[in-house]
Amino acid sequence: MHLSLMHTEPPATMTDIDIIVFQISRTRVERRDSRWIAKHFDAEAMPEEQLRWWHGHVTWCIEGYDSDPAELYGIEPVRRFLAAWHRRRPHWLFFGSLETDSLKVMYVSLLNNASAMSDMHAGRCQVSYDRLELGRLLANDLEVSDRISERLGHSPAQRLARTKAVMDYFGIWKGGPW
Repeated sequence: MHLSLMHTEPPATMTDIDIIVFQISRTRVERRDSRWIAKHFDAEAMPEEQLRWWHGHVTWCIEGYDSDPAELYGIEPVRRFLAAWHRRRPHWLFFGSLETDSLKVMYVSLLNNASAMSDMHAGRCQVSYDRLELGRLLANDLEVSDRISERLGHSPAQRLARTKAVMDYFGIWKGGPW
């Protein structure tokens, strides 16, 4: 697996990269500075070649909260930052990699009520949330992702495959009606 660590500016070419890690600092989160990241993920302004490279390959890492005992989705500055960014650019499902948990954390952060039970010894965390609320949010964002994919000339079968993968990733209709 090839990995690209990105701090503020994306590299010019992405050949042979499987995952693009976009790091978001605690400082930017706490300043509510989501404009800078929203501009990097503006699918309408992005060249088609870059859209193709980035499709399904991006993971986001919010840094600086390792010593905080709360889960990221329970930290108010993180929730506010992600909500502001999502309002500007609801393109996460188009760009996001399904190989890491970053999309799950980001979407749970957008939900009104989420709670967690952690078992530190076993290294597990069980998150509870309103699945209907998550489903509605994902349905809206899947429409956005589908429009971008359609613009790139992805076939209906390719777009449906991505939708299925996203639904399986989030555990909605796992193995479902497809």
